[in-house]
Amino acid sequence: MLQVKDVIKGIDSFAPFSLSCEWDNSGLQIGSFQQEVDRVAVSLDLTDSAIEEALERGCSCLVTHHPAIFEPLRSIRTETPLGRKILMCLENRFSVISAHTNWDMSPRGCNWTLADLIGLEGISPLDKENESAQWIGTCGVFDVPEEGPSLPEKLLERWNLSWVRDYNVPKTVTGLAIVGGSGGDLWPTAKARGCELFITADMKYHQVMEAVENGLGVIVADHGEMERATVPVLGSLLSEVLRIEVLHVDPRGFDAGHITSE
Repeated sequence: MLQVKDVIKGIDSFAPFSLSCEWDNSGLQIGSFQQEVDRVAVSLDLTDSAIEEALERGCSCLVTHHPAIFEPLRSIRTETPLGRKILMCLENRFSVISAHTNWDMSPRGCNWTLADLIGLEGISPLDKENESAQWIGTCGVFDVPEEGPSLPEKLLERWNLSWVRDYNVPKTVTGLAIVGGSGGDLWPTAKARGCELFITADMKYHQVMEAVENGLGVIVADHGEMERATVPVLGSLLSEVLRIEVLHVDPRGFDAGHITSE
């Protein structure tokens, strides 16, 4: 039977953990390398809904993109949200693995997937000069130039987004750059690569202003929604490697707009 260590080995085959940034905490978060695995689930985050759905559907291991444990823990208090989730996992012998920046950096990972979903061709790493961070973003072109005003709608549909904000988008777009998640500081790299448009999340006001003033079009999307679009592909690759069913759980994920105070 498969063990957690086999799931980690499977992820490593297409999103090597050696690609992870030094500040990251990818890998086994909760559980044991020797724990047996019947069925695997994937989700963007370790939400209560993800844990509950995975358990209900017979999964004993969950692979998330965002690490559940990022900073060192000085205590685990079960009345806190994270402590409660850790306890739930341990009580149910439920292991949690994170594939974070190794998925971002993988040539088959987050950024390549986002580019492929909108039909870009000739997909290449954004930063060809920085060997350790080449796939932190992607560049690509449309075979037939896209009408700029139609691109926001295309992103909403292909990435299943609820909103985007666009600035200075050209009338027609051939080449563009994508950085999944927080990529605001990489707009100069996109400009240097000759891209007409830069798409990312969490871009600061002054970053947008500087990019636009330098003649670059910008589209900003929600961080979680942008990366969540790639989770099914992560699951498909893992299913292919492990030769077992991998389920996408909590597909809607956390949405701050739907949190209500009691």
